[in-house]
Amino acid sequence: MITRFIVFCFFTMIFATTTLSGQEAVERRFKGGIVGGFNLSQIEGDEAAGYNKIGLQGGVRVAIILKEKMDLGVELLFSQRGSAARNVNQGTFPFKLTLNYIEVPVLFNYMDWQVENEDYYRLHFHTGLSYGRLISSSSDVNQFIQLGDFFRDNDVSWVAGATYYVNKNIGVTVRYTRSLYPFFIADETTTPNANSLIGYQINFQTIYMF
Repeated sequence: MITRFIVFCFFTMIFATTTLSGQEAVERRFKGGIVGGFNLSQIEGDEAAGYNKIGLQGGVRVAIILKEKMDLGVELLFSQRGSAARNVNQGTFPFKLTLNYIEVPVLFNYMDWQVENEDYYRLHFHTGLSYGRLISSSSDVNQFIQLGDFFRDNDVSWVAGATYYVNKNIGVTVRYTRSLYPFFIADETTTPNANSLIGYQINFQTIYMF
């Protein structure tokens, strides 16, 4: 049921993005855009320090205009998270764990630094929550593959970040994302670090708003 809802949202947002692109900005209550970028991820408690896991992130965005300097952004993204250790000197064996999510961030956005002659704001600050649905996982270590049945299907994360618009349509975004609870379900007696296995990501995006 959740998967069908995500697919429905995806096609609805694409339709809204293409439809709204032909409207004048002053008449809009909605705006649409395309997002693409990458994540630097880690998992607290896996004994591998550092944001060593690199993954793709991309999708679409719809902004609901609330006031002149405020909007509510809803996105639908494919996002690769996980963890990696690339150096045995980090205190653990080298490994890579990839967690593929469909994410739906809902973000409050505040805009500042108006460019008057072009009627847009260069800086956008945003925060909110993101729902994530785990669609697949992979690893180069058999232990992680065997534990895959204990990964949570659903995730809720806190998101905060900022976007700098180089012109009216194109912006560059940096975000910090933190899961609100562990992604791994296990018995504490068999997995001592289970309660601290929480995902973190630093997100770098380029966005094009129509």
